[in-house]
Amino acid sequence: MKTFKLKIVTPKGIYKEADIEILNIRTTAGQMGILASHLPLASELEISEMNYVENGQRKYYSMAGGFVYVGEDETTLIVNAIESPEEIDLARAEAAKKRAEERLAKKTDIDIQRAEIALKKALIRINVKGM
Repeated sequence: MKTFKLKIVTPKGIYKEADIEILNIRTTAGQMGILASHLPLASELEISEMNYVENGQRKYYSMAGGFVYVGEDETTLIVNAIESPEEIDLARAEAAKKRAEERLAKKTDIDIQRAEIALKKALIRINVKGM
């Protein structure tokens, strides 16, 4: 299968560069699979799981939203945060999930949207850790 270059950039700098076969991401327009020679594209990324195939091996990540730009020779993900299963602290993710669920259950004057986002991030991290 033909490969293409993937570059993942976070606020801390370049996280990863790899030659991959397929990239699976969730944009605000829905789930998308990107192969080599994909048409140019720019889109916002959801807080979601992301995976790609490199040298026949599928690799999973938890992604905290951002943007994707598909160019002729390179696809760039500019993400707020990204973690592989090895980088995810399961206890920390479960604690974040519990805090978010408790905030949402109280139904007081908290920022509901912020708690929902925190819960979504925690659930995705827990799911990716289990892969």
